[in-house]
Amino acid sequence: MEQQSHPYSYKRGEHLKLRKAIEMVFAQNNVLRSGPIKLIFAVEPAETFSYQVGFVAPKKIHHFAVDRNRNKRLMREAFRLNKHILTSRMGNKTAKLSFLLVAQNSRPMSFADVESAVRQLLARLSEKVGAEGADL
Repeated sequence: MEQQSHPYSYKRGEHLKLRKAIEMVFAQNNVLRSGPIKLIFAVEPAETFSYQVGFVAPKKIHHFAVDRNRNKRLMREAFRLNKHILTSRMGNKTAKLSFLLVAQNSRPMSFADVESAVRQLLARLSEKVGAEGADL
């Protein structure tokens, strides 16, 4: 029996976990900001379009683990529901995209704020990578 892919899933292959990949994202240091969230990304040439994403809530800003976990959970959910913005706009581009969503706000964030920021960031990221795609 074949498993169907759900459009709003966040699969294991989409997780940015390797230290080498995370270091590459910070080394390229391409940054976009929107509201309480910062997006740091790296683009590599590839044969097809793929992406990996990680979520960060720094201990320096979010002192309690409960706050860090909540903010990461909110960002994951907002990304999961809006990743179609990125995938639909990239279409037939050929690039491997690695990026981190970083919570920058020290006070508790609402889901509405996080979701609107993630939507804006994904739209701007797809425009930027789409424009740079020819240069890769």
